[in-house]
Amino acid sequence: MQLSKLESDAYEELKKNKIKLFRIADLCLLLKIDKTAAYNLVKALKKKSAIKMAGKGFFSVGDADEFEIGTRISSPSYISFWSALSYYGFSDQMPKKVFIATTKYCRDINNFKYITLSKKRFFGYVSIGEIVIAEREKAIIDSLLFPKYSGGIKEVIKCMKAALGQIDIEKLIDYALKTESNAVLRRLGFSLEYLGCKNNTENIKKKIGKGYELLDPSMKKQNNPNKQWGLYINW
Repeated sequence: MQLSKLESDAYEELKKNKIKLFRIADLCLLLKIDKTAAYNLVKALKKKSAIKMAGKGFFSVGDADEFEIGTRISSPSYISFWSALSYYGFSDQMPKKVFIATTKYCRDINNFKYITLSKKRFFGYVSIGEIVIAEREKAIIDSLLFPKYSGGIKEVIKCMKAALGQIDIEKLIDYALKTESNAVLRRLGFSLEYLGCKNNTENIKKKIGKGYELLDPSMKKQNNPNKQWGLYINW
C-alpha cells in the first residue's frame, strides 16, 4: 500500500533520525503532535506494513534488527544462550526464539525469550554496533547455567568444541567462578575434560563442593554418577 504524504513524512523522519524502535510518546516528541494523532498515524503505518508491533508498547521500523529490538524492550539486557552461540558461529542451528538475559522479570513477547539473571551474574557482555550481546565466554557460561536455553547440554558442549580456537579458557573459568554456581563449575569441568582440555580443570575441582548435580537439568535423572565432577550424567 502506498503511504499518504503525512505517513511518508513521518516514516522518513523516523529513518532520518535513525529511530528503529519507538513508543507513541517518542513519536509525539519527534513530530510535535498529540497522542491521538500519533495513535492514528501508527495505526495507518501498521496497516500498510511500514512499521510492526514489537511488544510492550514498542513499534519497530521495517529494517530493525531482532537482537536490537529484544534488548530495547527490556533494559538492561543482552543477547545470550543459544542466540549468542549461533551469532558467533559456534552452533550450526538457528534457534527460532531470541534468548535474552535480563535482571528483571519480563514476560516472553513474540519470539523473544527473557531469562532473568541475578545482578551478580549479569556481566560479560559487549556492544557490537547497536546490539548488546554476551561475550563468547559468557554465552557459554550462561548456557552451562541453564542448558535448556541453548538446546541442552549436548548442544552446549558441541558449541564449546567449535569455540575452542576462539575463546580464552582461563577467562571461561574465571567467569564460571564469578557466577558462584557449583553446577556451572561441575558442568564446565566435565565439558572441558570431555573435550580434551584436562590441564585446565584442576583449579575447578577444588571449588565444586559436595553432593551431586544433574549434567542436564532439563532432562530426566539417570543413576549414572560421575564422582569426579559430582554429576549425574543424564544426556
